[in-house]
Amino acid sequence: MTRPAPPARTERATALVLAPALALILLVLAGVAVDLAAVHTAQRTLQRVASGAADDAAAMIDARRVQVDGDIVVDPDRARHVAEHQVRAARLPGRLERVDVRVGTDRVEVQVEVMVRHGFLGTFPGGPDTERVAATARARLWP
Repeated sequence: MTRPAPPARTERATALVLAPALALILLVLAGVAVDLAAVHTAQRTLQRVASGAADDAAAMIDARRVQVDGDIVVDPDRARHVAEHQVRAARLPGRLERVDVRVGTDRVEVQVEVMVRHGFLGTFPGGPDTERVAATARARLWP
C-alpha cells in the first residue's frame, strides 16, 4: 500500500500571496465608500443651506409696494442680497463655485454649487481630485 503524496508546499504559498492582495482590495473599497459618503453628506448639507437661503429670501417683502398699492410681493434686490449672504455665511462642505438667485413676484429659487475634495480617490493616478455638488431650493411667499 502506497501513501498519497503530501500536498506541495507551493499551494500554501499561494494563500500567502492572496491575503495581502485581498487586504489591499478591501482598503480601496473602504476608501471609495468613505469618499462617496462624504459627497452624499455634502449634498445634504448644501440642500439644507439652499433651502434656508430660499426661505429667508422669500420673506423679503417689498414694503414700498405694500404702501403704494397694497400688493404683497418679494423685493428682488433684498431677496438676492439675503440669499447670497446666507449662502456665503454658511459652513459649506466645499469651495463655493456659484450662487444663482432667481426672484419672481411671489417666489424665490436658489441654486448653489460647490466643489468637494475627495480624500481618497484623488490619490489614484487619473482619479478625480474634486467633485461638483449642486443643490436647488424654491420658496414661495404666502401672504
